[in-house]
Amino acid sequence: MKFKNLLFISTSLLIFGACSSDDLQIDVPDTDTEQPEGEDPEEEQVPGNNAPEAFNLITLDNGAADIDLNPLLTWSSATDPDGDELTYKLLLDITASPETILAEDITATEFSITEGLERNKVYYWKVVANDGNGGKTESTEIFSFSTKGYTFSETALTANAEFSKRRNHSITEFNGKLWMIGGQNDNSNYKDVWSSVDGKTWKLVAEDPFGFGGKNNHTAIVFKNKFWIIGGGFSDIWSSTNGIDWVRNDLSGPFGSREGHSTLVYDNKLWVIGGTKVTEQMNDVWYSEDGITWTEAASSTQFSPRTDHTTVVFNDKMYLMGGTTIQDFSPLFYNDIYTSTDGINWTEVATESVFEIRANHTSLVYDNKMWVIGGWQAVTNQETMEQDVVSFADVWYSDNGTQWNKLSGSDSYTGRLGHASTVFENKILISGGLNIDQDDNLRSHYNDVWVIE
Repeated sequence: MKFKNLLFISTSLLIFGACSSDDLQIDVPDTDTEQPEGEDPEEEQVPGNNAPEAFNLITLDNGAADIDLNPLLTWSSATDPDGDELTYKLLLDITASPETILAEDITATEFSITEGLERNKVYYWKVVANDGNGGKTESTEIFSFSTKGYTFSETALTANAEFSKRRNHSITEFNGKLWMIGGQNDNSNYKDVWSSVDGKTWKLVAEDPFGFGGKNNHTAIVFKNKFWIIGGGFSDIWSSTNGIDWVRNDLSGPFGSREGHSTLVYDNKLWVIGGTKVTEQMNDVWYSEDGITWTEAASSTQFSPRTDHTTVVFNDKMYLMGGTTIQDFSPLFYNDIYTSTDGINWTEVATESVFEIRANHTSLVYDNKMWVIGGWQAVTNQETMEQDVVSFADVWYSDNGTQWNKLSGSDSYTGRLGHASTVFENKILISGGLNIDQDDNLRSHYNDVWVIE
């Protein structure tokens, strides 16, 4: 929740000049005596009643930093001279004199905040002891604390997972587990399925559920209580109710062979957007209400044909980001962002700060923000006329699509493309991918798992 600024409500008398003595008379309302939000009406103290004795806040320590979003606040027990039973009221917000009531009628001397705090915010808090007879005493001080920001793990959750090193695979949460499917390296195409309950330990659950050919550069998504796999060099569509047993719903989807496309769920429909069809980059949009029957929403849209882009649903809109296409036999990369509410009409976002041009990145929504992770670019060096290749290790996030912030990374995390990422147990997990080291002429695949939280 975002804490509101509390303003005292006042009533202003509006006096209208009369045009004639026959004008309609306007009744002036009585003065508003309603108490401002967050304040108690004045309680008349019982004659002879004594207010509670002074008491102190204990934890969190005043000025504490890098605090989790669900902290426990504690204070000392107040003593009442009259022996009255005391309750406590906790006030917390982002102003130095907190007025927002977070909880009241507390009988214990602690309170655990279970939701609502924002990252990178300074919060102020105090406690009021109430004896029920009009006697009140505030804590001797107002304390503050600041919540933590996002952190990229310094070491991998696992540096060598049970599945082999690969790129262009998928990792998806389904039925409370993580599922890793397919992918490729420079020597093999994979069609295996692995599952994990924690992202650290993985178990092979199906070796060859998709028949002929590998399953890479596909999309994986949950839609209407089923797990769906779409395309990946082929035009087939598969679904599963358990992640292990798979049914082919369509041998040749109406959008044809597709890889490097994106898939999302929006408006209770499953959408397939762009990608490569055989050798041609597309900017078409398709949707289905059941995953079986598909309708073409647009054969060509406002964004240019592309592949290896990403799409997410954010603030009730579809967002498309980045990608690449082949132009004059060379890759052309993008960092443009488009939005749509119908899949037909797409509007480019006027970004003020944004990530560099890239493709084969991943995108997701986490903590009410859009995230773009890694990817690569190849840009022609105007001096040598050769392609300068970069594998990105960066992470970007935005709460509006216009302004993007770069997260401080981990020194031991290596740039990569064709990796997989997902949100699991309120964390971002990143796994696998390919690093291209142009200077040393090396291509390195990974099977590690990293965490952002």
